[in-house]
Amino acid sequence: MAYRMAMTFIAISSGLFAVGTWLGQFDFSMSSGQKLILPLAAAAVASYAVGALTWFAAGFLRYPGVEVSPDGLSTNGFRLKQTVTWDDVADIVPLADGKNPEIDVVLKDRARAGVDIFYRGPFAPAYLQAQRSVRITADLFASGALPLLDFLDYYASSPDDRAELADGRALRRLASMGQPAADR
Repeated sequence: MAYRMAMTFIAISSGLFAVGTWLGQFDFSMSSGQKLILPLAAAAVASYAVGALTWFAAGFLRYPGVEVSPDGLSTNGFRLKQTVTWDDVADIVPLADGKNPEIDVVLKDRARAGVDIFYRGPFAPAYLQAQRSVRITADLFASGALPLLDFLDYYASSPDDRAELADGRALRRLASMGQPAADR
């Protein structure tokens, strides 16, 4: 929701700046180069924001998310959804791809993730690669990368506690992960 609101405000403000500058409604002291370039840049930003909002509204792009259940793990990215059963998970390991922390769900030999690709554009993910590799960009989640990693790793290695995923106790566990222990 916040993403949509931010993109809407960006589209409106950038569009108004571009149109207002072209119509001479703004009295900013700018050089002739700035009067040429800044409205074009603002129009490009507004176009991008409108395009992104349109793609999200049409369902071509989706918000990232992780859904866990007693049966398995499902990850939603911007372009695809991957589903894995807990029996197919060999390990959960942290990765660092540049500055973005990722969580790699390592699958057992010959295990494949269920894949639903809903973005069919020039940068669409490859189906076979998406079956073999499940990665979660962890810095997109409010809980943070470390608590999410600990949470997933706990349930991957604790099959007896997976019933917590169905009745809400897992949310309390996630909230407590990454928090310092209370001093007594």
